Amino acid sequence: MRLPLLATLLALACPLTALAAAPAKSLYFQHHDWVVACDNTLTCRAAGYATDDGSTLSVLLTRKGGPDQAIQGRLTLQPEEGQTQPKGALHLRIQRQDLGVLAPVKGEGTHSLNAAQTSALLSALVRDGGISVTDDAGHRWPLSDKGAAAVLLKIDEYQGRLGTPGAVMRRGSTPESGVPAALPVPVVRKAATLDSTPDDPTFARLAASPALRAALRATLEDDSCEGLQETDADVPLSNSPLQVQRLDAQHVLVKVPCWRGAYNIGDGYWVARPQAPFQAQWVTSDAIDYADGQIIAAQKGRGLADCISHAAWTWDGTNFIATSEVAPGLCRGVPGGTWELPMLVSEVR
Repeated sequence: MRLPLLATLLALACPLTALAAAPAKSLYFQHHDWVVACDNTLTCRAAGYATDDGSTLSVLLTRKGGPDQAIQGRLTLQPEEGQTQPKGALHLRIQRQDLGVLAPVKGEGTHSLNAAQTSALLSALVRDGGISVTDDAGHRWPLSDKGAAAVLLKIDEYQGRLGTPGAVMRRGSTPESGVPAALPVPVVRKAATLDSTPDDPTFARLAASPALRAALRATLEDDSCEGLQETDADVPLSNSPLQVQRLDAQHVLVKVPCWRGAYNIGDGYWVARPQAPFQAQWVTSDAIDYADGQIIAAQKGRGLADCISHAAWTWDGTNFIATSEVAPGLCRGVPGGTWELPMLVSEVR
């Protein structure tokens, strides 16, 4: 994954000391074989994996914000070609105890955990470990508990559950009624956009304007977009041509390549006025596409594309508003990634 977008994800994880006073809008944290992502509604999702990428076993624990919210557990096992394939029903085992059959749900290799299985799993994660999944043929897939306690503590603190009976890590007698309520999903209204006339000479002249290029460059604190740099033989994208298209009667969208990696790309997008002073507003340098009022960014953690982060911005008539962001999770051999781990959710209308 390219560092600027990863840094953006990590920067959203605020220090624990700040959470009690004002919960952050989102949180991302990784420790050993576990990660957690909490979104802007205070819903948190913790994902745990096997000890290495030789196994695709993974568990997802989801808890909504607010008092008296149960933890929902799901499990997935999608072995790659050449790995041991499960035969028959899958069972959850903790130490030597069989906790029963896991119920299949929609989605290849995905199962749900009932309340008793989830409770036993949580106890094992923070105490004795020894968690595995077995099939009817006796095959066994262990689940790592390394990092789980730190991740679960993050959730308790982020959601304001510390010291309450519902906490996982630091349980107490403080009434659950004091847990902050879940936050509503924000609504963003997407504004209509206008199509540009192909080969419009006005936009061709605008794209060639040194003043516009300078206005875009002025929005950046450094040379983070190679396409805006002066021509340099050592910088392949330097002095890339601008692409300009209409958003509406008062705004244009400007695009320029910013960076290229082994299996990822990043294009820069700006909103600007169609004439000087351009009042350029930078949106992102990590985009891969724009269509119908939405800019999309996505990056693979590695070439296999088994861990992908993505984000979206939606045009509201004045600005591009961040409307979604999804953390990648760990790269463990499942094409497209194992779980969706939202950090930002919204309803676009």
